[in-house]
Amino acid sequence: MKCPNCQSTQLRKHGFYRGKQRYQCKDCARQFVETQNLHLQHQTSTGVEERIEEYIRSISTPSAELLLNFQRDLSEYPLAQMQPSLAQAQLISRLIRSMGARRVLEVGIFSGYTTLAIALALPPPGKIISCGVAGSHLKVSRTYWDRAGVSAKIDFQIGSGLELLDQLLAIQPVETFDSIVISGLKHQYPLYYHRAIELLSPQGLLLTTDVLWQGRVLSPDAYDDEFTRGVDLFNHELVADRRLEVTVLPIGDGLSIAFKL
Repeated sequence: MKCPNCQSTQLRKHGFYRGKQRYQCKDCARQFVETQNLHLQHQTSTGVEERIEEYIRSISTPSAELLLNFQRDLSEYPLAQMQPSLAQAQLISRLIRSMGARRVLEVGIFSGYTTLAIALALPPPGKIISCGVAGSHLKVSRTYWDRAGVSAKIDFQIGSGLELLDQLLAIQPVETFDSIVISGLKHQYPLYYHRAIELLSPQGLLLTTDVLWQGRVLSPDAYDDEFTRGVDLFNHELVADRRLEVTVLPIGDGLSIAFKL
């Protein structure tokens, strides 16, 4: 195996990224993940050079210190590499704030990091309903929600995304959401989508993370796993839906931004 930047074979293991071994080149310091014959450069979670990332930060409005500290504390927990990047959480937060959203649904809470970013963007009457598994990291999440003074905005429900979506659809008349964020089990993305679209308000915003899925969506047949197939099917169904206008950005592991017409 060679470094994708300088072709050096002087490599060392450098932690993990989304369950995959990450390497660092001893000669040029490039970090990357190898998946079969596809090198996914992972200098940072946004996939750009570290120096470029630093420059971007220098010309962007600084993040809330609370979010930075939260991210730092979460890094000590299992599967910390799966938490969303700061840049992705910022973008989701600012998109939701710019549209004046008051009701947000989050399918898949994981660390509660994006939940906090969204809650900070909501006006005082705003509410985010989120669901997921109550792991040990959620104790940290609740601490930061309290510190930020947004706990009253967050309605966290233990359970699966499909169960919550079905429960919400069963309420008549259906109460719609200004924005829905999908970040749950990847093989269930198509099932989430078919339910979420019915709960999304006209002119609503559907945000979905991890839609590039470590680059595996480029060759789903080569991997033949349900997560990759689920994400790939979701991506194609979404862009074919004439009720939506879809844009995908290579931020984090791919962020899909869809507006309901």
